[in-house]
Amino acid sequence: MQPTRLLSAIIAILAFVASLVACIPLDSAQDSPAGREIYRIRIQNRPGGLVQVSIDGGKTWGTVGRVKIAGNARMVGFAAASYAPHGTVAATAVHGLRIKTGQAAMGVGKAQMPLIFSIVPRQYAEIPVGYGGHVPRSSGIITDIDAGRSIFRNFAPFVGNRVFLERQRILEPLPEDYLPTTNDVFVIVVTRPDDTPSEIVFENKDGGKVTAVYPDGSSKTITEVVRPVKGVGRYDGTTFTGVGAINTNHGGVITVSTVPICPPDTKEGGPVETRGGFMIQPYYHVCEQGEGSPQVMVVGPRDSSTPHLEGTPPLFFGYIGLSFYPDSPDASYRVQVKTDEGEWKNVPSIVGKVDNALSDVTKIRILFPRYNPTLIRREMLREVSDYTEKLLKTGMSARKGEIRFSPSKPPRGTAVATLYVDGKAVCISNAYPYNLVWDSTVSPNGLHLIEIETLSSTGESLSVEVRQVLTQN
Repeated sequence: MQPTRLLSAIIAILAFVASLVACIPLDSAQDSPAGREIYRIRIQNRPGGLVQVSIDGGKTWGTVGRVKIAGNARMVGFAAASYAPHGTVAATAVHGLRIKTGQAAMGVGKAQMPLIFSIVPRQYAEIPVGYGGHVPRSSGIITDIDAGRSIFRNFAPFVGNRVFLERQRILEPLPEDYLPTTNDVFVIVVTRPDDTPSEIVFENKDGGKVTAVYPDGSSKTITEVVRPVKGVGRYDGTTFTGVGAINTNHGGVITVSTVPICPPDTKEGGPVETRGGFMIQPYYHVCEQGEGSPQVMVVGPRDSSTPHLEGTPPLFFGYIGLSFYPDSPDASYRVQVKTDEGEWKNVPSIVGKVDNALSDVTKIRILFPRYNPTLIRREMLREVSDYTEKLLKTGMSARKGEIRFSPSKPPRGTAVATLYVDGKAVCISNAYPYNLVWDSTVSPNGLHLIEIETLSSTGESLSVEVRQVLTQN
């Protein structure tokens, strides 16, 4: 073999091996105290960039949406984002995900404030009337995904899940004080705690116990109720959440919806009221915010001098997600209530602001789902299929089976071309005209990112071509 051809072959092999690093399961994600990985989210921060989910550690990806507007800023976030570590998910909600990048003082001698950027469903590209939450402005990555779907529901992350940058197809921790930049690729590794309780019970009275109950029947008191919840209020995103489902979790809140899921094109804050829910918040955070409404249950040590429960498991970090399957309640986070010695019942459907709606409730419990990998796989395929059908209706054509590619301007002489599908190398060639083949049947159907990178014999990048291909096998 000629020296240049041998060198190009070596470069091709090294490029192929290096590309696999991004899809090797991270030890820190697989075996960390936070639990084991259940799926990943991958977002390309550019207009038209893919929003994808992987249930096999990044080996294959299913596309569940696309980015409409890239985010290119970070901004001061909501107060409870201070309780999340930098480079992690600070809040998970059906109406948006918040990622913490660091802390900064907004002037000499000023207090440190959290800096965040957001991933946003399409309904919140424009802020609804009466919206009271975080407004991301240019720090928001706007997607075409509906609120309460895929990454904003059954594939949402937990608070505290780590966020990575994919650079040169290798995952790196999100740098502190990171500034979102167009064309960056983010990966959120979603882990499920190993010691998840089966339920958490709140005695809805001053001094009531908050008890975590575990699958083996054991239980422990984790805190107390300082102020019971009495009413229901108009909280953001509950329009798309569902009765008894979790709407939001972050370091300072659990929000529970009390209203039915509305159609995707419903205008929240419109002439017909569609919102309803109540909150559970830790004591210090409530004191800091001056929250006194009857729609909020307050829990925790009665100490306004320092945080205690804020940003800690199992209530305000890492344990409570958004999964909600109406036909599979055992796979859902759901909330029930009890009155005196009666039976547990599902949360009643209550719309709007009703200050005494829950005044007779004596106990509230959050039921945790049983981990069901079969259901998760089926749900991913459903989300991918639904999005594929949406694309087909726009006139996009689909391909199947073996799909062939080559550089549009293949270089003469010695070079190496590598075909990447969703960031993973699947084929290499060092022979002109560099024919590259991908067996699309090994990946989920749907939209895929195709990259064809050509290197010279010395390893210099000659070209990178980017395409999107829709498959339907």
